[in-house]
Amino acid sequence: MKTTTYFHRSYRTAGKAGFLHTFLLFILVIALDGAILAYHHDLLFKFSSFVQNVLLRCGVGAVILDWDFLPKVIKVLPVINSVCVFPTKFVSLINFAASVLIIVLVPGAKIMPRSFVIYLVFLSILTAISSLFFTFVPHLFPYDIVDFSILYIGSQLGTWLLMPVVMAFVLTPLPAPALEKFGIILATLAYSIVFGAIRYAALMLILNKLSVLHMAALYFSLGPLVDFIYIVAIYSLYVNRIAIRLDKKPETWRWLF
Repeated sequence: MKTTTYFHRSYRTAGKAGFLHTFLLFILVIALDGAILAYHHDLLFKFSSFVQNVLLRCGVGAVILDWDFLPKVIKVLPVINSVCVFPTKFVSLINFAASVLIIVLVPGAKIMPRSFVIYLVFLSILTAISSLFFTFVPHLFPYDIVDFSILYIGSQLGTWLLMPVVMAFVLTPLPAPALEKFGIILATLAYSIVFGAIRYAALMLILNKLSVLHMAALYFSLGPLVDFIYIVAIYSLYVNRIAIRLDKKPETWRWLF
């Protein structure tokens, strides 16, 4: 229970950004999304080319394919195709046994944070299901590297289109210039592209060197869903910077009573 109230930072809020600043920010974001859509093929081709070069340097053969995606706007996606390894029955059984041990033992571990326990158990369940699949009906496995690449590239492009809009909404209330906020959005997008390319190459290497047994677990543990972590991190650092900057400007604060 809170027993002390610090009046120097309680019951007050920063002044809101003006309408013109907000309007300018969203115009810039709409233009950015329009540019991504207009040049998405060139962007994704260079993105995939970088990953292809990384894979070739690591001794993994890879080719870029133009895969039919949607009938309009995003008609084809440049994706990477490579050789993938299927697990043996022995490897599948070992993975199943290890996953079951984690599912049974880890929830009782008191030294682990509960969020980490839930995350680990969830991934172990996915691995256990995949292990059973490859133990009994490996010939029915319907996916390969191309399917994984289509899912990854499509999700990555969706993130690049959605992220600027989401960040524009959460940055709008902050009392800062529109161009500065747009700069943060561009920086986050640039980070997403670089991080996404490195992650794509790492996932392809794992699927090539280990096996496709871990495909589902890899996508949910290291796939585009992880992007929200660095988006929140960059937003938090920016908000902290604004708070420090405004702390020396008491005229910007508004009391709530």
